[in-house]
Amino acid sequence: MSLANKYRPKDFSDVVGQDFIVRVLMRALDKKEIPHSLLFAGPRGVGKTTVARIFAKGLNCEVGPTSKPCGKCKFCLEFEKGTGVDVVEIDAASNRGIENIREIQNQLKYLPLSRYKVYIVDEAHMLTNEAFNSLLKVLEEPPSYVVFILATTEPQKIPPTVMSRLQKFSFKPHSVSSIVNRLKYVCSKEGIYATEEALRMIAQRAEGSLRDALVLLEQLSLFSDKNITEKEVSQMLGMIPYEKYEEILEYIVKGDFKTTMDKVNALLEEFSPQEFASGFIGFLEDRLLKKDQNLSFEEKTMLLRMALDMEYHTRDTFSPRSWITYDIARMCSFKKVVNIDEITRRFGVIDKKTNEIVDKTDPMDILRVRKPSLAAYLENCKYSVENGIMKIVSPDGITKLRIEESRDVLKEVFGVDDIEIEVARSQEKKFKDIFEEIKRDWERI
Repeated sequence: MSLANKYRPKDFSDVVGQDFIVRVLMRALDKKEIPHSLLFAGPRGVGKTTVARIFAKGLNCEVGPTSKPCGKCKFCLEFEKGTGVDVVEIDAASNRGIENIREIQNQLKYLPLSRYKVYIVDEAHMLTNEAFNSLLKVLEEPPSYVVFILATTEPQKIPPTVMSRLQKFSFKPHSVSSIVNRLKYVCSKEGIYATEEALRMIAQRAEGSLRDALVLLEQLSLFSDKNITEKEVSQMLGMIPYEKYEEILEYIVKGDFKTTMDKVNALLEEFSPQEFASGFIGFLEDRLLKKDQNLSFEEKTMLLRMALDMEYHTRDTFSPRSWITYDIARMCSFKKVVNIDEITRRFGVIDKKTNEIVDKTDPMDILRVRKPSLAAYLENCKYSVENGIMKIVSPDGITKLRIEESRDVLKEVFGVDDIEIEVARSQEKKFKDIFEEIKRDWERI
């Protein structure tokens, strides 16, 4: 028996992670408040089918419904052997048509031998639209002795009409630490020696899937005769140990391009450029979360960006090694790179028309960014700043009103203590001119 099947949880207490889902299902069993239509959604290998089986077992145990099935009664034993007739597992990938759903509907009229008839539909998103439509009424009002559990890795493909009739439980990927802890437990039971770093590498390659991690552990156990180190994991999975990246990063920080490339070329003799680049990204992501005496957070972020560039450059190219050489050279000189914001803060910006350096701290530039509408009003005015007082001559009353409403902003941006605003009006105006001014004020509103 494979390790993935041998160490598949038999009850809720053995389920790794998914604490919220386990708690809800256990309380539903203990309080006898049984949901009849459920959806288990999540990535592969996170326990959807396993939890569905444990829930079905708890439903039909002779002392149940219970969150702690006895494992000794007739129905529990039949369930463990796979001979029970009241728990039906359906692979929707190969039984996806309307005729398969009609067959289920015909079976619903027969009472179960135990307490509940449980249908576990795996990869439910593979059902056809006709099959889903046929299933709608059954999911909404199933017989009191029937429970449907739909499991899927792609819940977005479930029709909304079906989704609204289901209680959805979202299974999350397992963390690296939880997978490592489970692998340690399995190793202790199976007499397998594995280093901490080797288990961490397996957990990272599993990408949140505990089942995949157990399959890899079994393969590595056979490959290394139950003595798993980073070397075996590296050879079999094409993963570069973090210690190698640590050495490379040390010389990158020193700016020693020659030694860095010697180390990189030695790795490229065993691993592909793509494996090197993707592994370096994972290493730098891990470093980003840790305190580092040699590198600031900004510097680690800059290196991670360069590593992402390197991974992109090595895809679908005829010369991935040349791209790696180029990107490693960039990394070795990363401390000489100056942020563009730092340049403009120190020296200002270059005017595209005159090619001269201009001061970036122009209050109007700041105002255009912070409050564009106020900047537009102010551009229609004449203003001056003298002795901490900003004097503004507004062309009309509406502009004056809008500027008055933002006095505090102007004080902060222009660094003045007070603002004086007046409206420029001619002493001799004809009625036509007055009418046009009033009309212009209303149009501004």
